[in-house]
Amino acid sequence: MDIKGKYESKVQKIGLSCDAFSTGCVILCLLFLAPYVSSNGGTLVMWFLPLACIVPFAVMPLVYMGIHKYDTLLFGRYHFVMPISAFIASPFFVMAWSANGEGASQSCLVFFGFLVFAMAIMVYRYCAFSVRARLGGVSIVDKYPVYELVCAVGCAAAAVAFALFLRYDPDTVYVNTAYVMGGVTVLLALAQYLITFYGIPRLGGRRVESVKSVFNSIFGGLDVKMYLSALFFEAAFAVVVALLVYFGIALDIGLSGIIAVAATVIAVYGVSAFFCARYITRRSIKLSIMNIVCVILPCGILTLLASLNKRGDGVLAGLIIAAIILSVGGAVAVRQTKLRLLTVKPRVTSGSVFILFDLTMCAAAALALVSAAIVANVFTYTLSVTAFIYGFAVAVVLACVAMILCSPPKRIVATPGESKDMPTVDDSQI
Repeated sequence: MDIKGKYESKVQKIGLSCDAFSTGCVILCLLFLAPYVSSNGGTLVMWFLPLACIVPFAVMPLVYMGIHKYDTLLFGRYHFVMPISAFIASPFFVMAWSANGEGASQSCLVFFGFLVFAMAIMVYRYCAFSVRARLGGVSIVDKYPVYELVCAVGCAAAAVAFALFLRYDPDTVYVNTAYVMGGVTVLLALAQYLITFYGIPRLGGRRVESVKSVFNSIFGGLDVKMYLSALFFEAAFAVVVALLVYFGIALDIGLSGIIAVAATVIAVYGVSAFFCARYITRRSIKLSIMNIVCVILPCGILTLLASLNKRGDGVLAGLIIAAIILSVGGAVAVRQTKLRLLTVKPRVTSGSVFILFDLTMCAAAALALVSAAIVANVFTYTLSVTAFIYGFAVAVVLACVAMILCSPPKRIVATPGESKDMPTVDDSQI
């Protein structure tokens, strides 16, 4: 047995998966952005934050064109951009969470911090995925245990860091957690660069494309109904999850309650995503029905809690039950979205599927932020938790629209080589 080769292979698998840690940063934004912005920067900036999630739709095709346009014999096609984008994302992530109070300056910190972070982290994740697709031979729907493990570690790190800093100093919990997550993301990006740099071939030559052709290669030929169905299901879950901790704070569940709700979302989603990757190999109407049920049930529970406007252990129990149902349904929705995007357009490749998936998550986050802005404004003026019912109603409407748009599934198998519907990984097109 070649012991050296065995350990080198394990190190490379870990190196290929380092970008998964950044999922913890995304989870931190999803769970805590609404309560953070409502008290730091003001509700006005919350109306502008959806723009930060929409801008990547215009930026990513241009980045894609830039990566593939220039001769990359020295660094490799992705290894020059990959660490730089991570180094840009981390300080702006910290800047976004460093606001302290309201005012124009604080609003600018929040908006521009999240704007640059959203663009940079997406570029980093795309470059890292492209390297992983080449060296690991995986597509977006393949099982990759090491990646899933690092992803779980990132989410757990976000939860643990937030819990510790919340008990240490609630006034600086957001920025301190951002420092930890941003710092570790940079270190892992550097490790990923060093571990994979010599493993990937240097690609010479240029692929000259016009801006129009690049946008068409990513967005052209989309099955609009299928895409919007996937987007609205993701948005329905994002709306409720984005409001969950904010709702708990409004109900005064205390520090332990906030930590319990956030930890439940992260833990249950992580376990559910693990099993979804292994056992859900094709999209189906049954899964869509499960999705809509997993939106309506928790929204019903949360609406009842908002109507009663009570405090105590019963409220926390209701929030945790809602969090469990949401997390299971959200994991199923994410898995089904990945499978849908495999056949959402003709001549799809793993690279375009990955970009479309991340952009879909950004669009879902934008809709969640719009809902959060509505709730925050109503809550600010009424000081009544019934304001959150508007957000839960938006989630139910989005899920219903997604179900109406849901088309009968094509035959799709999530194992490369078993179906013609699977995307072919064309390295020159990733």
